[in-house]
Amino acid sequence: MDRVETKTKLICPSPDLSAYIDGELSSQDELKLEMHVAGCRTCADDLNLQKSFLNALDFSLDHEAEIELPKNFTKTVVANAESRVTGLRRPHELRNAALICIGLILVALLALGSNTERTLAASAAVVEKLFAIVTSAGHVLYDAALGSSIVLRSLANLLVESGGPALAFVALFVLSLYLFSRLLRFRRT
Repeated sequence: MDRVETKTKLICPSPDLSAYIDGELSSQDELKLEMHVAGCRTCADDLNLQKSFLNALDFSLDHEAEIELPKNFTKTVVANAESRVTGLRRPHELRNAALICIGLILVALLALGSNTERTLAASAAVVEKLFAIVTSAGHVLYDAALGSSIVLRSLANLLVESGGPALAFVALFVLSLYLFSRLLRFRRT
């Protein structure tokens, strides 16, 4: 039999077999399909395969035992889902992403050709300047922390030795820090 039947104009295997099984075809289309299936081995095999699949599915659903879930099943699933956000990704995905990025960088370097040396030199200069900025910021933070610790240690010694005037000085220092932080917040807005 040909792939396309000229008399009934159906394509083999017919896409209407599922609609036929579900009872969605009109009586005229259903009759045409039944006549076609009677003479077409391909469509008859496909129809029988779909019917046997549905029968097996119905049998498995009807004879499935009821599964009892623990009383705290929902709470356990929610707690695990909330605590394992990192578990949503496979561990090797980070490695694969890094390898892909390295490969893309190598391809880009190969595409640059003779300009590679100049591009790398410019990139190295940028990285060097960024490193200088970061180390300078680190030195500033270190010096500020060291200075603060020295001032606080001196204030603590004054407080222990003199009592009242040192306490007033500490209160004044704390008040000035508070006002300074308020001034910084006011300037940001």
